[in-house]
Amino acid sequence: MSVPVASGDLTWLLMDRPNNLMYVHGVLWFDRTPDWDEVEQVVAERLVGRFPVFGRRAAEVDGTWIWQDDDEFDLGNHVRRVTLDPPGTIEQAQDYISSRFSEPFDHSRPLWEMDFIEGVGGLVADGEGAMVLARFHHGIADGVRLVQVLLSLLDPMDQGATPAAVGRSGGRGGMLGQVQRSVGHVVGGTADFVAGIGAAATRAPGKIANEAGRLAATGSKLVREPTRLVDAVTSVAGEENKWINTWRSLGRLALSGRSVETVWSGTPDVAKRVAWISGLQLDEVRRIGKAHGATINDVLLGAVSLGVSDYLADRGGREVDQLNWLIPVSLKPIDAELPAELGNHFALVMMPMPLGIEDPDELLAEIRSRMTRIKNSAEPAVLYGIQRIIAETPAAVSVPLTNYVANKAVGILTNVPGPRVPMALAGTEVAGILGWVPSSGDQPLGLCIFSYNGKVNIGIAADAGLVPDPERLGQYIESAVHRLSRDS
Repeated sequence: MSVPVASGDLTWLLMDRPNNLMYVHGVLWFDRTPDWDEVEQVVAERLVGRFPVFGRRAAEVDGTWIWQDDDEFDLGNHVRRVTLDPPGTIEQAQDYISSRFSEPFDHSRPLWEMDFIEGVGGLVADGEGAMVLARFHHGIADGVRLVQVLLSLLDPMDQGATPAAVGRSGGRGGMLGQVQRSVGHVVGGTADFVAGIGAAATRAPGKIANEAGRLAATGSKLVREPTRLVDAVTSVAGEENKWINTWRSLGRLALSGRSVETVWSGTPDVAKRVAWISGLQLDEVRRIGKAHGATINDVLLGAVSLGVSDYLADRGGREVDQLNWLIPVSLKPIDAELPAELGNHFALVMMPMPLGIEDPDELLAEIRSRMTRIKNSAEPAVLYGIQRIIAETPAAVSVPLTNYVANKAVGILTNVPGPRVPMALAGTEVAGILGWVPSSGDQPLGLCIFSYNGKVNIGIAADAGLVPDPERLGQYIESAVHRLSRDS
C-alpha cells in the first residue's frame, strides 16, 4: 500500500542537508536497564503496529513523493543495542549520541531508528543506568507529535494516573501550544488595525526619534537595522492588536538580514555536539514566575537569554542586544489520542530574544511582551503557507528560500510540557526525558526545553565546529535559573 506524502510533510522530508539533517532526536533514561526484549515488543506493537508510516519508506514515483509499504520491513534494521565501555560516563554517552546526529538514514527503509544504550554509569551510583535514543525524520511528523509517539510507548507508574496530553501545559506556560488564530481572525480585526495605524501616525515620530537616538548611542544606524523602525512604529499599538502584530512580525521577517554575526557565525560542518541540563525543579521555576508576574515559559526563556549573554561574553563575542530564534507553533489542536496518520501541523515564527538585560523584572516583562505579540498575530498561518510553497517548488528555488528564512535565526527553540506523573517503559521507570531539535541552513544551535514529572530538562544540539562546547552554554543557562531564584 502507498499514500501520497502531504505537502506539509514534504517540506521537511526534502530539507536534509549533509551538514544539517532534518531529524528529531529524543532520549529516555533509566536508573536500571530495562528488559530489551520486552522493549522491542512494545516498539513493534505500539509504534510500527499503530502508526503505518513507521513501516513505510519515502519514495519518488513519476515525480510524486509517496509513503510506500516496506515489504521487507525488519525491526532489526531499526533497533540496535549498544553497550558503553566502562566506566560508561555521561561524557561517553554524550559522545555516542553526538556521533549519531551526523549519521543519515538509509532511505531504502522507513526513516527512524532506536538505540538501546546500556552501561551508562554516570546516571546512578551502581553503574546500571541505560538510555533509549530515538531518531525520527521530521518528514514523518512535527516535534510535538513525535514526542507523543515516543510517550505512547510508556505507561503511568500509577495505573490510576492520567498524564496530561503532551504539549498541554494546563495554563499559559507552554510555548508550543495550540494557535487558534488565522488570517481570517486578523481580517476581522480591521477596526483595531485602523485604530492602531491612527495611533502610530500620531505617536510614531517620537518613537522613531527615540529609537534613532538609542541606536546612535550604541554606534548602530537605522539604515543597517530597518527592523528597529518596524518595532518603533508598531509598538504604539496594544500587545493584542492582531493586525499590527502581524505586520510587525512579517515586516521583521522581510527586512531582517542574516542572524547577527557573533562567535558562532559561519557554515556548519557535518559533526555535531550535544549536551543537556537535567533536574531543574519545575516548582521552583513556577515560584520565580509568580514572584515576577511571569509564566513558567517566560522564566525559562529568561534563563536562556541570561545564559546566552554570559556565554557570548565568555567567548569574546561582540555585544548584541537581541538574537532571533525560530519557535514552532502548532496549527492544530493537540490530540489526546494521536491519529494513525501523523504529519506536520505547525509553523515556525521568529522570536527576537532580548539579551543583556540583568534586571529580572525588566527581562521577563520584555520576553512576555514579545511572546504576546507573536501569539496575537497571524504570522503562524502565513508562514505555514510559505512552508507549503517551499515544498512544491524545485530544489533550485526551495533551497535558497529555506536558507533565506533559516539564516535569519540562530536556531530553533521550543518548550514542550510533558507528562506530570512518572512513566514506565516495559515496566521500567523512566528517570528522565530529553529532546533535541534539528537545524537548517547555517543555523549552529538548537534548544529543546522539556518538562517531565516535576523536572525541567534542556537539550542542546550544536555544530561541533561553531559551538564546540555546548555543555558550557548549558552551565550558563543552569546558573541563570539559580540566579533568578536568588533574586526572587
